[in-house]
Amino acid sequence: MTIGRREFLRLAGAAAGGFCFSSASGWAMPQQSAQRGGNSKRVVILGAGLAGLAAGWELKGAGHEVIILEAQLHPGGRVHTIREGLSDNLYAEAGAGRIPDTHLITREWVKYFGLELEPFYPTDLAEIALLKGKRVRMPVGKPVDMSQVPLDLTPEERRIGLTNFDEHYYGEIMRKIGDGIREDWPPEITRLGDIGMGDFLRQRGASADAIHYMLFGFEDDAALDFIRDANSHHTGSLAKIKGGNDRLPRAFAARLTDEIRYGCAVEHIERAENRVRIAYRQAGLLDHVEADAAICTIPFGVLRRIAVNPEWPPEKRKVVDGLYYGPVVRTTFQVNRRYWQDEGLNGFGSSDKNFEVWHPTYGKPGRRGLLQAYVYEEYARRLGRMSESERTERMIGDMDEVHPGLRPHLETMVTKSWQDDPWEQGAYVVYEAGQQKWYPEICLRVGAVWFAGEHASPWPGWMQGAISSGIKAAREIET
Repeated sequence: MTIGRREFLRLAGAAAGGFCFSSASGWAMPQQSAQRGGNSKRVVILGAGLAGLAAGWELKGAGHEVIILEAQLHPGGRVHTIREGLSDNLYAEAGAGRIPDTHLITREWVKYFGLELEPFYPTDLAEIALLKGKRVRMPVGKPVDMSQVPLDLTPEERRIGLTNFDEHYYGEIMRKIGDGIREDWPPEITRLGDIGMGDFLRQRGASADAIHYMLFGFEDDAALDFIRDANSHHTGSLAKIKGGNDRLPRAFAARLTDEIRYGCAVEHIERAENRVRIAYRQAGLLDHVEADAAICTIPFGVLRRIAVNPEWPPEKRKVVDGLYYGPVVRTTFQVNRRYWQDEGLNGFGSSDKNFEVWHPTYGKPGRRGLLQAYVYEEYARRLGRMSESERTERMIGDMDEVHPGLRPHLETMVTKSWQDDPWEQGAYVVYEAGQQKWYPEICLRVGAVWFAGEHASPWPGWMQGAISSGIKAAREIET
């Protein structure tokens, strides 16, 4: 039986103001074990990211035979912690980095596996915002000195201050939307899916400089998608997993060792109503597996290149081919000393060249430290087109503008370009104007093929989306 979008949302337990899951109700929580609804099935799962691992966990626990095909040699997908190439046991997140305090599913699984959370952002000192070439101090928890802000702002924008722009322009709407995709938004909210965020802010009177400051290059993102996602960022606190976020998928994978086949790149999907045949290449050799059902967690940017027979229905093919994945370049800089602390800075910040600055070693012992540049959208695309030497020089220069003094302290750099990763083709789904209505089709199964992943969830771009979608698909197969 195919679960429709309405039924999925009912099962998920939509709450006023947005999707949330409670420990009492949550079918996606680890406390509840699945009960097999019928005969044991053989299920092949395409991908060992969090979605595939959660689905495998659910199905194995219910007594089904599970085979997980993973193209890479490690689990986790876009939950990827950088360790190799760094010294002194330092690590940083190349992919999923933050866990909002409202993402109860992710937090419950973290707790279940005995992992610990720690704060992502500092609560003291100051960040730096690079605005039109000028470094502006942004004290944590305190107003910004607007006399130092070199932006062409309206008098009202100068009065309210940089840190209040979001609340001023879309705070009330943000609280109405919630943080998860819903079916019961009123028409005035649904219509925001058809307008770009840049146009939305212009209609509300925002200046060009304020828009650039708020959007980090996401002007074409649907206003509904941008504002919904902003809820997860404007939460009480953001956390990360102590020791690296990859500890979560690795904890799942440790219980699924016998089910995972690494180095298996899917080349062909042959589907029927109650049967699938998956051809894959492992160590250069072509092989195949047959099963009663498949859960496809492959990002659509990759899936569109994989042959399928019979072809996907027209509406599914449309979303597979057209779904937009945001380009991201994450560059990690290892330095011999945390020199920015000399200025009373915490290492975090941003640049109007459309990137955030993170400090993964904030609050950790030791002299050696890490900085990260988290680059988005068009600038990320331009970096991806550069040679390695050109990109290296550009990124060093960009970071040195935010935290001057980088070059004499720099020991090494590690760069991850997600749009250039052959198994990902982008960092996360971004609904452009007009694409939000694709969501039901993205999630809809085709014959014996179900779909999961952050792109097929109410929380695109988040670990919670991946986990919940995998369990959703597994439970649908159960019924």
